Amino acid sequence: MAIAGALHGLRTRGGFNVDIKLEGDWVRYDALFNRFGPTMVAIARSAQHSFAEKYKDRVKHHILTGGTRFGYPGHSAKYSSYKSSRGGPSRVLYWSGAMMRAVEIMKLPGGRVGVGIPRDATRNRYPREGGDLLTISEYANILENGTMGGLHIPARPVFRDTFKQDMKGMKGLRQFMTAEILIQARALGINISRI
Repeated sequence: MAIAGALHGLRTRGGFNVDIKLEGDWVRYDALFNRFGPTMVAIARSAQHSFAEKYKDRVKHHILTGGTRFGYPGHSAKYSSYKSSRGGPSRVLYWSGAMMRAVEIMKLPGGRVGVGIPRDATRNRYPREGGDLLTISEYANILENGTMGGLHIPARPVFRDTFKQDMKGMKGLRQFMTAEILIQARALGINISRI
C-alpha cells in the first residue's frame, strides 16, 4: 500500500494540487482490519476450547483406566476390602464412574476455560455407606494431593499428570494454541506468518 504520485520533501508553495490515490486492496484491508480483533478473539477461544476438549477426554480416559499409565500405587488391603464389599471395582480412581462423568470444561475469569469438577457435583451413596459424603470435587482434590497423618492416602494426581504427560504441559499448550490459531486464521484468509 502506498500513496501514488506523492513526492516527499515538497517545498511549501502558495498553491498546488496533490493527487492522492490509494494503491492496494483497501476494501479487503478495511474488512480485515475491522474484523481482526473480534475474529482473533473468537479464534483464540475456539483453540482454547479445542485444547480443553482433548484434555478433558484424556483425564476421563485415565480415570476410567485407573491411571495405569502413571503407575499410581494400588489400594491398601483394607480399602480394597471395603470397596469390594460395596460393589466397587478394584482399580484406582474409579468406583461408580461419578468422578469421571463430573469432569467438564469450566468457564474461568477473563474469557478463559479450564477442565475440572464443579464444586457442587455430588454422587449417590454406595451400598451400606454411612456418614457425610464428600462432594466429588473434594474427593478429587484428596486424590490429586494425597493426605498425611492417620488415614494416609497417596497422591494420584490424574489432572496434573495428564496435563504434563499427555498434553505436554505449558509448552504443549502453547504449541497447540499456536497451530490452531494459524490454521483457523488462514482458513479465514488472515495469513499470519508467526505468533
